[in-house]
Amino acid sequence: MVKSDASVAEQPQKINLPRTSESETLKKIRHTASHVMAMAVQKLFPKAQVTIGPWIENGFYYDFDSPDPFTEKDLKAIKKEMTKIINRKLPVIREEVSREEAERRIKAINEPYKLEILADLQEPITIYHLGDQWWDLCAGPHMESTADLNPDAIDLESVAGAYWRGDETKAQLQRIYGTAWETPEQLVEYKRRKEEAIRRDHRRLGKELGLFVFSDQVGPGLPLWTPKGTVLRSILEDYLKQEQVQRGYQQVVTPHISRVDLFKTSGHWQKYKEDMFPLMADDDELRAEEQGFVMKPMNCPFHIQIYKSELRSYRDLPMACRNRLENCCAARLWSSCPFSRLKPILISSINGGTTHLH
Repeated sequence: MVKSDASVAEQPQKINLPRTSESETLKKIRHTASHVMAMAVQKLFPKAQVTIGPWIENGFYYDFDSPDPFTEKDLKAIKKEMTKIINRKLPVIREEVSREEAERRIKAINEPYKLEILADLQEPITIYHLGDQWWDLCAGPHMESTADLNPDAIDLESVAGAYWRGDETKAQLQRIYGTAWETPEQLVEYKRRKEEAIRRDHRRLGKELGLFVFSDQVGPGLPLWTPKGTVLRSILEDYLKQEQVQRGYQQVVTPHISRVDLFKTSGHWQKYKEDMFPLMADDDELRAEEQGFVMKPMNCPFHIQIYKSELRSYRDLPMACRNRLENCCAARLWSSCPFSRLKPILISSINGGTTHLH
């Protein structure tokens, strides 16, 4: 059946929301937007000092040392001032300066955080100006003018606390998060998806539907499944088992722990040990030598050992293995998705830990 032109026209056009790292244009937009925001903040709050203001995957942020806490009302005022700056069509000018000249200029405006940043920079030292009104140390890239930003595609989202250089012994700063897009339609879609993510928050749904609970004594991100939730979980597990059997996977069982050497061979230890459970060693000497046992972060190294346990013919390939679902465990994982702000999220894997050997 051929769809009519009318039915095709009724379908909403899908709006693409690329990550910053996927779009050079967005990288420039968000970097420039962060500078415009910092300029607006210092215009409205002259005592505020700027620190760093990078782009992030869904927007940007800037950290400020300000004697007064920023409020939601302040964010609206800052956004209004940003619109004024954008409409002034200020050129964004890149300038290379010597380390000595940069230090002189920073001291002239009494920005001590910039001095610390300057000390870590490699030459050439670059400064980006917004007209002749404001500047900051920056490597770029940026738009050519504030006029290249669409104020209707920019939004300031929230204020959070942050420590200077991520060190809790140093000054506590205020971080303003914002987002910027090429079009207002993208901003609307971004907000819609953000609201949808909140609506689908597993922590809220789990509690409302009576599927699982959390306990501070057990630990964050570790669900305790209720009888009702366990029924749902079992249905999903049965579905996965059937799908995996149909796709040719063979069921195996492997230990929850292993000598750390196994994951040194696979490379997991070198790359992911900061996100794995701590090494279990008999004494401090073995711990220092990184000799002991660890909780498995992945099942595939075990599957490789099963494959290597006997001589096999190429006719045996491909060989697909999966762990029994109740035999799976995971490393501690942390989310950096746009809506989690680096908070721990629930990871309750019902994936049987599959490996394909070709």
